[in-house]
Amino acid sequence: MRPHLGLLALTATLAVSVLCVTETPNVAAQKGNVVRAREASDRPTQRPPVGGRNGGASAGHPLTTAAAFEILLKGGSAFDAGVAAMLVGGVVEQDLYSLGGEGLVLVYPRSERKVTSVVGQGWAPKGATIDWYTARHKDLDGEGLDPAVIPGAIHAALTVLEKWGTMSFEQVSARAIEYARDGFPLRPRTAASIEGNLDFFKKWPGNQRYWLKPDGSMYKPGETIKLPTLAHTLTLMVEAEHAAAPKGRAAGVVAARDRFYKGDIAREMVAFLKQHQAPFELDDFAEFFAKIEEPATTNYRGYQVYKHSFGSQGPVLLETLNILENFDLKSMKRNSAEYIHTIIEALKLGYADRDSYYGDPAFVQTPGEGLLSKAYAKQRAALIDPKHASRGFIAGNPMAFDSKVKEWKYWAANIADGTKSGGPAPDAEPIRGTIKDTTHISVIDKEGNIFDATPSGGWIGGAVILGNTGIGMSVRGEQFWLDSTRAAQLRPRSRPRYTLTPSIVLRDGQPFMAIGTPGGDNQDQTILQAFLNVVEFWNDWYPNLHEAFEWPRVQTLHFFGSFWPHNAGFNRLNVEAPISDEVFKELQARGHNASRVRAQSISSCATAVLIDPASGNRIAGADPRRDCYAMAY
Repeated sequence: MRPHLGLLALTATLAVSVLCVTETPNVAAQKGNVVRAREASDRPTQRPPVGGRNGGASAGHPLTTAAAFEILLKGGSAFDAGVAAMLVGGVVEQDLYSLGGEGLVLVYPRSERKVTSVVGQGWAPKGATIDWYTARHKDLDGEGLDPAVIPGAIHAALTVLEKWGTMSFEQVSARAIEYARDGFPLRPRTAASIEGNLDFFKKWPGNQRYWLKPDGSMYKPGETIKLPTLAHTLTLMVEAEHAAAPKGRAAGVVAARDRFYKGDIAREMVAFLKQHQAPFELDDFAEFFAKIEEPATTNYRGYQVYKHSFGSQGPVLLETLNILENFDLKSMKRNSAEYIHTIIEALKLGYADRDSYYGDPAFVQTPGEGLLSKAYAKQRAALIDPKHASRGFIAGNPMAFDSKVKEWKYWAANIADGTKSGGPAPDAEPIRGTIKDTTHISVIDKEGNIFDATPSGGWIGGAVILGNTGIGMSVRGEQFWLDSTRAAQLRPRSRPRYTLTPSIVLRDGQPFMAIGTPGGDNQDQTILQAFLNVVEFWNDWYPNLHEAFEWPRVQTLHFFGSFWPHNAGFNRLNVEAPISDEVFKELQARGHNASRVRAQSISSCATAVLIDPASGNRIAGADPRRDCYAMAY
């Protein structure tokens, strides 16, 4: 018998512990740690410290976190818990992510002692070409079926479960099926997303039936909404697992996955797509796979940071950290004008390289060795003027530092003064009447296994429900370019250069942290600032990780937006209150086109779990900028 969710929440509340003050990871023994930590804990924070000896989870919705926590309490691994959370999130967080979206995952199995990347980013159909779109006067605006790509989240989740899990699909999907079949309380932001997309629903009657009451009225926040077609799809997958059970646990998981991508579920999705003239065939689904590949990585002051490789925007974080290693950030003091200026200028350099050199590695040979070279970073760091904001958007020459890639045939940024172009700045992830966004899941178990995932897409805003499957089709194709000079252009069976960017950090070769965030192009900016808050300013927040995430952040828009139509916001800078007037004016004096924004308003919701190097306790934290939630036991 499954425990009642209310009892589970009570168990979690009782299990959350305030950690004892111990040594920091940077200095093994400092006599003043106890005093400083107590002073930090005396500051008002919105959420209490969350930690425990055994495991922790942090995700974008309390029910998603509770699903992971429940699996940990039942003896499941971080990978079982992470997959359960991905499935529940795909039911209850559909303003941020659905099971028709994508799931980008990093795993650290303690037994393997290495980080592995699972790329659950869907690809374009075989029939999708730039010419196909231009001949039909179509673009990749983010709604409907024109920007659609294959759903990748389910393949990624079940690949993790197959290769590293210990439980069955039936076990880890039970809570997701229950919520879809019996209902769950609608949170306010999900209700707002439904309301903001009523006009879109009028074009797609299946979406109306899915998201509205039988009489066509809206569900109110707090009301119970049921999604029976989605529950049926997941139940069919469980049936497929049962049929293959005699062949073993992994074979059962594969059978469940195959029914979605190769069986009757796929046939129904493809029939709907073909009925609406979308260029998809059954083999676009049947031949799809979540890639397993080596992650990109760099070492920052003893911390080994892992990201997805150059098919994602993840290496922006790594290149920026390499650049920042050339500066003494701690002596600048957190969120001083000098500190903010240095971080923003480093990010600008990283984004110029992102927009030039990143693309699907199946089609583009990115000079990754050069981009992550410490010597290249030193060269880039020398371009930062400590007193003046850069207006240019100019890629470096990483080929000079790369042993494999010596020439570049695609567009490379070479804009001397981007501020002269004008035009609208990029939004986080915009859609009609509301903001579509992303979610994140971090889990560490008692063995030190780490699961970190950034699922997204298939949103209420823009995703078409495919027939009676309950699956909202991903529109991640909006991150392609319909420009044959760009590395990240649309190609048949290519995956868009995605913004989704989970992170795993090892410290001195040992598991340390899983961290990520929603926020579109802003994701690595949030992760960068949160990571630096944790490792450079440990004494200022320990032991309450929530505090490190509450501190105000800044955001540059100095890049081409990843989302169609790829607007740029060169030299624009958002500064959250309560960063002081003195700092704000100094940033303006250095030439930043700075705007004040309200406290905790920059699009993000950092979620993380870390292992305290001194005590071994698991410390979990969740950003107050949204309803992310952390648990530990």
